[in-house]
Parts: sequence; structure tokens; C-alpha cells
Amino acid sequence: MATKFTGLILASGIKDGNPSAIILETLSPFSISVLSSELMTVRNRFVFSMLIELSPDHQEAIAADLDEITAAGEIDIAYEFQAFDFAASLLNPPTIRELRIAAEHLTSEDLFAVHAALDTINPLLEMHVRSSLNYSISHWLLRDEDGNFEKREASLRALLHSRNLSFSTRSIGEITKSGISVLLDMDSTFINEEVIDLIARAAGIESEVSAITERAMKGELDFSDSLRERVRLLAGQSISILEQARREVTLTEGAKELVEAVHAAGGRIGIVSGGFHDVIDDLLAPFNLDLIVANHFEIKDGLLTGELSGPIIDREAKAATLASFAQGSKLSVAIGDGANDLAMIKSADIGIAFCAKDILREAADIIIEERDLKLVLPLIAF
Repeated sequence: MATKFTGLILASGIKDGNPSAIILETLSPFSISVLSSELMTVRNRFVFSMLIELSPDHQEAIAADLDEITAAGEIDIAYEFQAFDFAASLLNPPTIRELRIAAEHLTSEDLFAVHAALDTINPLLEMHVRSSLNYSISHWLLRDEDGNFEKREASLRALLHSRNLSFSTRSIGEITKSGISVLLDMDSTFINEEVIDLIARAAGIESEVSAITERAMKGELDFSDSLRERVRLLAGQSISILEQARREVTLTEGAKELVEAVHAAGGRIGIVSGGFHDVIDDLLAPFNLDLIVANHFEIKDGLLTGELSGPIIDREAKAATLASFAQGSKLSVAIGDGANDLAMIKSADIGIAFCAKDILREAADIIIEERDLKLVLPLIAF
């Protein structure tokens, strides 16, 4: 019962009118079912494919009609008819893995390198490349026949990293736009700078503070202890250094577009930061974000005391914030760059390492290598 008689039809030619309609019209008198179909147009040429189920008694008549179209000289058609046993695929459907690669430019050398790597991992089913004004997307589907794709994925990740290509991999499945919650780290993610380092520069102690920041980002130091240590170095400084730091903060490319896209789709987006409300709130006000969580300096008589006011937003606090923020959502997305984001990245449905330290890259579902937050959108199928 599971055996079906199928026909595969491949057509190509110069697009003039509606070539796929010509083929469909030719097939319409026959009793067939369309199992899959795809039309692709590049400039003025097209490629059209169809997989149909038909009666074996009709194959000769259909072949003759398709040959007539080819003889007319405008469309080249190849076809193949055969019985196919669907029983195995129905009882044991394969897992399909999806790979998406995003970059400002994708070269033929990039694609060949990826193709060669994938040939050693899993059978390739489909590959598409599309370009927009902002980036190119390469979309690959692979059959995960033994369920061990993730174990063999390390070499692929290393290759993509070496070529500076942003990517995502996952089992195939549609990501629902509505009901999405996106939570981002602030420093070196939503903005290009580390706020504590900007403040330290204004205070004249940049080298001391930056060295501690770098070790904390790599996970070599406990974040809470390192933050307290850096803040103590600012004791006695005028709050005027906070205003100076505000003037130096710059948004990461694509930050505005990411916020607008999530809101337009009915989703929620927020910031959870190990930085400071005292610096970031004015910058973030125009975005109408759904949540902003950060640290507070303790200030007395216009001076920084060297202490913090309120709880510290550390690794665990970020994960807890995501859990609360994403309640009721169909999909949670977390984006960060350093060790302080690790628990949040691991607990999200989709964790994104954005130009990140190695400790975060190893845990993330999606790796973005370019400093452009617009790349988040195609890599989560948005």
C-alpha cells in the first residue's frame, strides 16, 4: 500500500510568460497528485521541478506531451518515472538538519569549503543562496541519518569560524514569529563598548579596569567579584564621568532594525546588562524596550562611593531574568558575548553568541561573527 508510482519532472529555459503554468496545464488532464514542486527564477531564466504521483498507465502519454513541449524549443524538460516504496520513510522518518550561513558577502570559495565539509558529515538534500541589500544567506538541508550530526559538528563550526561566517544549525522546524521573547546583553552586544571601561577612561584608570574586564569576559574571574573590584577603583570620582561615558557609547549596527522587527512581529525584546542604568537608560529610552535590567552605582553628594546599590546582575541573575521575561512565550532567544551570559544562553530556546568569547561560542546554538545584529533575523528564520 505504501508503494507509489512517481514521476520526477525537471524543466529549465528562458522565462517568457509563465513556463510552470504550461507544464501544469499539460498535466492537468491526467489523474495525478503533486507531491512537491519548486520554481526558481534567476534573471530571465527559470528552473522548475515537480514530483508527482500518477498511474503507471499514464506515463507514456505524459512523456509524449512533455516531449512536445521540449520540441517547441522554448523549454528543456527531463523526466523519470518509477515506483517508490514510501513505507520506510513513513515508519522511520529521517531527522532533517538545517544549516543557515549569513555574511555580508558569500564567495564561491566559501560555498565550496562548506559543501566539502558537509559531504563528510551528512547527505545534502537542498542548498539555496539568497542575497539582500544587507547580507547573503545560504540555506542548507541535510539528512541526519544516524542522529549523530551534533557530534560531528565541531569540524564544521571550526571551518565556519575560520572563514568568519555567521551560522545556525538545528533540527528542522518552523520558528513562530509571534510569541517570541528576545533578551540581549548590553555591553559589546547591543552597544559596541564596555561601559565600565568607558567610565574608567574618563576617570583616568582605563588600563587597570580593562584588564579586569577582559579576564571576567573570558570567564577567568567571577563576574560579581570582578565588578566590585572595578567599581571600588572609581571611589571618589565625580558623577560627571558617567555623562562623559554616555557620550562615547555607540549602538551596534543593526540594533535598531532588530528591535523594530521583533516588535513588528508582536514579540518582546529587552536588555539585561552587567553594566549600569546610570549610563544606558537615556540611550535606550527611544527604543521602547519591554525590559531593561542593569546595575546601579551608589552615589553620595555627587560622587561615586565605590560601591553598588542593589543586587548585582551576574550570570545567574541574567538567566533568572530570561526565565521571567520569557514566561508565556512560544520561543525565547538570548544574545550575548561573554562568560556572564553563559547561563542565559544555555537556558534560552535559541542561544546566540555575538562576536563572542570562546566560552560562550561553545555553548551557543547560533554563532554570529560580524558586528551586525540584523544577522540575528535570518539566522532564527525570522
